[in-house]
Amino acid sequence: MRVLLLCTGGTIAGRGGDSTDLNAYTAGALPGTALVEAVPELNSLAEITVEQVANVDSADLLFSHWQQLHQRLRTALADPDRFDAVVITHGTNTLEETAWLLQLLIDDPRPVVLVGAMRPATALSADGPLNLFQAVQTAVSPAAIGHGVLVVMDGEIHGARAVTKAATQGVAAFSSRDGASLGWVDDAGVHLPKPGSSAGSAAFASLTSLGPWPQVAILHGCVEPPAQLIPLLLQSGVTGLVFTGTGAGQLSVVERQALEAWPGAMPLMLRANRCGAGPVHRCESHARLGLLPAGTLSPQKARVVLLLALMDGWDRIRLGAWLSAAPR
Repeated sequence: MRVLLLCTGGTIAGRGGDSTDLNAYTAGALPGTALVEAVPELNSLAEITVEQVANVDSADLLFSHWQQLHQRLRTALADPDRFDAVVITHGTNTLEETAWLLQLLIDDPRPVVLVGAMRPATALSADGPLNLFQAVQTAVSPAAIGHGVLVVMDGEIHGARAVTKAATQGVAAFSSRDGASLGWVDDAGVHLPKPGSSAGSAAFASLTSLGPWPQVAILHGCVEPPAQLIPLLLQSGVTGLVFTGTGAGQLSVVERQALEAWPGAMPLMLRANRCGAGPVHRCESHARLGLLPAGTLSPQKARVVLLLALMDGWDRIRLGAWLSAAPR
C-alpha cells in the first residue's frame, strides 16, 4: 500500500522545553519526517511518502494553506495508481474545518484521513505516535473506502461532517456531534460500517481551484448583542454571515431589527446554534429576513459551506435546496 502523508504542523509536531510540558510548547516545530521516524511500526503498514505542506499552529491556518492542500490532493488522487490513500497531520484547533472543507471538495472513494494530537511530541505519553499509526492503519483498510474524509483521534474514527473538538484538554477531546463516532481502530483492526448515504457529499468537487476567498463572518448569540455590529459588518462588504443563534438558532430582536433596517442587498446567511448539538430547523420569521437553517452543522462548518457556495456562485435558492437535501 502507498500512502501520501501531508504534514501541516500542529501539536502532533509540537516541541516543549520539558517532557512534562503539556501546555507550554511550540506547535509545528518538528518536520513530518521526524514524526514518521518516531513510529517505525508504520513500515509494516505502508510505503509512506512524506510532504510538508506547512508547519503551523492550526489556529494560524490561512486560506492559502487550504488552497495548497486542495491542489496537492487533487494532483495526488488524479493518478489512480500513484497512492492508495492520503493521511494529513493537522493541529486540532481547526482540524474539523479542514476535514469538512476537503469532504466538500474531494470526490474520490480512496480514504483521506486527518489526524492530530492533544500532547506535543516531546511530552510523556504523547498521543501523536499512536494516533498517526492508527490513522495510517485506517487509511489502508478496505473498510475505509467510500466513507469520505475521516478523522482518527484516540482510537475513534469520525466523519468529517460530525466531528468536533469538544474539550481543551485530554487525549479524548474529539467527538461527533449528535451521535456516536463512525467506528474505531485498535490492534484487532479497523471497525467501520459499510458506507452510507452520508459519505461522498462532495458538493463543490467542480471547483478545480480555490479563490478569490469571500469574506464570511460568524456572529455569536448572547444577551443584548452590540447593536452596531451587524451594520458595521454589512457596510464593510461581507458576503456571508453565520449566526450562532441561541437555543435552536434563534436571533435576538436586536439582530433581527438590524437586518430589517439594512437598505442594501443581503449577504448569504445561515443560522446555526451555540448549543453544541441538535438541529436548526426552518423558521418562517427568520426566512423572511433571508436566513437559512444550517441543520446540524456547527457554526464553523456552516461558514465553510458559505465560503465555497459563494466561491461557486450559488444563490440563496440553490444553497437552501442543498441544505434541505444534504445528509444529516
